[in-house]
Amino acid sequence: MTDFWNEHPELSNDLAEVRRVMAEIARRDDFPASDAVSDLVAGGGKLLRPAFLLLASRFGKPKRPDITRLAAAIELLHTATLIHDDVIDGALTRRGVPTVHARHGETVAVLSGDLLLARCFRLASESASPANARLLARLVEDICVAEVRQDFGAYDFSIGRREYLRRVAGKTALLFSLAFHAGASESKVTPRTAERLRRAGWDIGMAFQIIDDVLDFEGCEETVRKPLGRDLAEGVCTLPLIVARSTRGAELDALLAKPPYAEETVRRAVDLVRDSGAVEAARTEAARYTERALKEIDRLPPNSARAELRAVAGKLLLRAC
Repeated sequence: MTDFWNEHPELSNDLAEVRRVMAEIARRDDFPASDAVSDLVAGGGKLLRPAFLLLASRFGKPKRPDITRLAAAIELLHTATLIHDDVIDGALTRRGVPTVHARHGETVAVLSGDLLLARCFRLASESASPANARLLARLVEDICVAEVRQDFGAYDFSIGRREYLRRVAGKTALLFSLAFHAGASESKVTPRTAERLRRAGWDIGMAFQIIDDVLDFEGCEETVRKPLGRDLAEGVCTLPLIVARSTRGAELDALLAKPPYAEETVRRAVDLVRDSGAVEAARTEAARYTERALKEIDRLPPNSARAELRAVAGKLLLRAC
């Protein structure tokens, strides 16, 4: 278990049980490539989405073990998308271990991701209301649409802020928001509280992805576990690059005119984005979403979960080396 949750011992214990459920599914004898999938499950992810589901459930009356299994389903969905992303990106490592496709090939990796999705839906159907199970299925549709839009727009660095935020919503914010909503609704919180939790989840998800994109330009490679500029090298246009093009557009466009890029080209582009002040501007945008989330959290009924949500939202905004 990552040390991210050291200051939250009760939640850390609950997440250990979530990870146990996930590991049990990944290690089943009928699961091909169970070794690689098990290593990914145990590889030190923060389990943010199940953590938020569990915290949201504490504003009502969570029913164990159903809420734990639903939290595991949410993270299995996220893990499946990571396996598929690694195939698309050609990534050789994830969370410090070889990717599934690096160990077993692309076909096995894609089918393993599909199998995780199937297990996710089965867990959700067994542990959640039909309405939340349908929402989870709809979410997979939205994630796929967002990823296809991003792929069709590869190396188009002229997109604006609105299109970027639309992609972030589909890739990240929707899943965060669903985690909050599912935890709240399955625990029978009041409609007003559920709505505030859903909004907080959306804003935290938006801030989280923007900071993730910032770290592609200024993070420590040992921390983010990928080379700096990897998104840029793969033709993904993120907020720091969008902001930088407003002042250094001619230089960046000339530099990035002919993909694929050499390492030196990527390094020079990263330096240009840094020097433009775009990284600081993107962090300011993430802070705006975090402030919106904190306002929603402050309107929630006072309990220990509210304090933990506040602390975690602030910690995610300050992610760095």
